[in-house]
Amino acid sequence: MHVGSALIRLLRNAGVRYLFGNPGTTELPFLDGLLDADLDYVLALQEATAVAAADGYAQASGQVGVVNLHVAPGLANGLSIVGNAARAKTPLVVTAGQQ
Repeated sequence: MHVGSALIRLLRNAGVRYLFGNPGTTELPFLDGLLDADLDYVLALQEATAVAAADGYAQASGQVGVVNLHVAPGLANGLSIVGNAARAKTPLVVTAGQQ
């Protein structure tokens, strides 16, 4: 089993319904696995926006927010919002893709 498939299975077993993100080419194999999964991918145009959307969803719904970002620069772009989410004690899972 690939790591992406295992992560998708873990997310589904945890009751996650939405995955937020701004993918790059390194996430394509992971995103292919979403075709057969019962997860809705919420596409953002920039990483900070993706994290903010996951943060807002988690705070409004009481569910965990999950966001997948592009490796290094993408993660760096979202870190300020991750800091805000941590300060608000938002249940947030952040992954960064890399082949």
